[in-house]
Amino acid sequence: MTATGRGRGRGRPAEGDGFTTEAQGVFLDAVAAGAKQAEAAAKAGVSRNVPSRYAKTDAGFAAALTDAKTRGRAVRAETMPHSEAHYNHYDCRAPECRALATAARTTRRAAAEEDTAPTDPIPLNGRTPSSPPSFPLAKAS
Repeated sequence: MTATGRGRGRGRPAEGDGFTTEAQGVFLDAVAAGAKQAEAAAKAGVSRNVPSRYAKTDAGFAAALTDAKTRGRAVRAETMPHSEAHYNHYDCRAPECRALATAARTTRRAAAEEDTAPTDPIPLNGRTPSSPPSFPLAKAS
C-alpha cells in the first residue's frame, strides 16, 4: 500500500481529469442523442479516452454508457438517409432502401458479367493468331 492508502495501480489515476458528474451527464446525453463517443467527449470537455477509462472502473457508469450507446445507435439508424448501406448495415427494409440496394446489386452483377466475357485473342507482333498455337512448333528430329 502507498502512503495514500490505495494499492499501486496501473496508469494514471482517474481523479483530476475534469470528468465530473455533470460532465458525465453531458457525455451520456450526447451519446444517447446519437453523437459518436469522441464528439460526446469533446462536448463534455474531456479527452476521448477518459469515458472509456471510467467505464472500466465504474460499473454504474459502464451500464449507463451501454444504455446510451444502444439509444444512440437507434437514433442514428432513424435519422440516416435511405441508401444501400442503410439496407445492408442497419437492416432497413423500407421500399426506398430495397430499391437502392437492388439497383446497386444489379449494376455490380452487370459489371462482373462484362469482366468475364470472352475477349478476342491478343495480337502477337501486330497479327492476330489464326490457330491456337501462335508460333510454329519445332519439328523433332
